[in-house]
Amino acid sequence: MTSAPTCENSEVVTEMGAQPTVTVATSWLNTCSGCHMALLDLHETLVELLTTTLSLRYSPVVDVKKIPEVDVALVEGGIGNEDNEAEARELREKAGTVIALGSCACFGGLPGLRNLFDVEEVRRRALCETVTDGSGVERMSEVVPRLHGRVRPVTDVIDVDYAVPGCPPRPDLLGDAIVALLRGEKPALPTKNLCFECERQQVEMHKPQRSFVTTGVHALFELEEINPTKCFLEQGVLCIGPATRAGCHGRCVNANVPCRGCNGPPPEAMEQGGKMVDSLATILPAGALMFSEDTVGTGYRFTLPVSIIPGAVEGSEAK
Repeated sequence: MTSAPTCENSEVVTEMGAQPTVTVATSWLNTCSGCHMALLDLHETLVELLTTTLSLRYSPVVDVKKIPEVDVALVEGGIGNEDNEAEARELREKAGTVIALGSCACFGGLPGLRNLFDVEEVRRRALCETVTDGSGVERMSEVVPRLHGRVRPVTDVIDVDYAVPGCPPRPDLLGDAIVALLRGEKPALPTKNLCFECERQQVEMHKPQRSFVTTGVHALFELEEINPTKCFLEQGVLCIGPATRAGCHGRCVNANVPCRGCNGPPPEAMEQGGKMVDSLATILPAGALMFSEDTVGTGYRFTLPVSIIPGAVEGSEAK
């Protein structure tokens, strides 16, 4: 990742039509398109940028077949097949500045959980066992791109100038990043973990004691009531906030739902799952995690492709 993402000869918008045009491309690869929805959630800010400063030259929302040379490319999604990789490399060649947009581009995201399975098993499940005609026979097509053995973040395939994590990123964080780039500045991401901006009360975790804060792990549906003001971990509910970069303003925890880590690990953490285990060491006994039905899917829900855990399909390729 390069150190100084800038758009040369560009300034932030001050008056309608007063600034030079910055050409932009957007793309979604192995993803759900939710980050493009976050772009649309910029509302009036997006309209102002598109009418005064930004010129959209390539995007899934416009009918353009070939990628032109542009100043900035916003790339959503990870690399799951050969078409994803080819488009990511072409965008890097054609764009002066590349922004990895969202958790899939930054870490592999939810699609990265397929790294737990052999790629042939994935193909069989998707193309044989769930075919709509009930035949159980894989329907081959030349228009279906070849799956890679592993899902990778776009940052593993090309150099990116800046990364905006989140599933999807907060529109205000995304807007601030775009405006900073137009100023020729490097956008700043929070460096602390989510607990720093979480307003839930932590009581037991701050008391010097030899006993664990809790001895069990509970799923949300197993509890009759969840205290909306008390730390989830103190209630025995796994929350990945201690191992997650701040910046989302606690969207999930404010809705009484524990954090699942879509912003990725804070900068000092080697990886998100390891950071979470370290954070839980004095909160609950390690054996309690055995009663969690999806420990890997909780601690590595968005970051498995960038973890130190080898995937089941490492080194294999689809045929």
